Amino acid sequence: MVVTKSKAWDWKVAKAPWWEKPSPEVYPLIKSWQKQCFKKILDLGCGIGRHSILFAKKGFDVDAFDLSESGIKELKEIIKKKKLPIKLKVGDMLSLPYKDNSFDCLLAYHVVYHTDEQGIEKIIKEIKRVLKPQGEFFLDFNSKMSSTFKDKRNKHLTDNVLFKTEGHEIGIPHYYADKKDVDDLLKGFEILKLVHKEKSFPDNYKSAYYFVLGRNKKEMVK
Repeated sequence: MVVTKSKAWDWKVAKAPWWEKPSPEVYPLIKSWQKQCFKKILDLGCGIGRHSILFAKKGFDVDAFDLSESGIKELKEIIKKKKLPIKLKVGDMLSLPYKDNSFDCLLAYHVVYHTDEQGIEKIIKEIKRVLKPQGEFFLDFNSKMSSTFKDKRNKHLTDNVLFKTEGHEIGIPHYYADKKDVDDLLKGFEILKLVHKEKSFPDNYKSAYYFVLGRNKKEMVK
């Protein structure tokens, strides 16, 4: 089966205040990764750069990567004003334009699930490739416990993948996982922490995600 074509966010439509504020889950990573003397970080799916900016201010050597040209363009203007040495690239996470063993750590917040089954396997392999041995990552998966996954208005392609039919993500594939799916996808890594979080909203809507902190177990690629 061919991987569903990737589709970028249009940040002129998607932009909202919460996308400019770093997520609470990220702050503990800063202290942990600083303690381990990690320096080079890839912000995979950086959007308009809320986490790239945060890590750069904390002294990390940041590469920011996203499929959205509008997001990267906006981040370019921000870092120019703030005089932050963040390196920017536009591209598809299915094939990352970085050498093997390039990064000490990698952040992919609300990112890797914007694809189908074949796509997410490719993305996980790319994360493994660009991370150094013993390098760490933090990412999350949509959970099948989410109301969106159960919403019959969305178009389900497979048992794990759907297209949303409303909002700014129309036409963008979304992969949803259960615990077994997460374990299978990340079997090449050491899982340091895995948490399932649910949040309730009005009208009985519930969001749900698996948040994962992991370590690369591979040997150095020569």
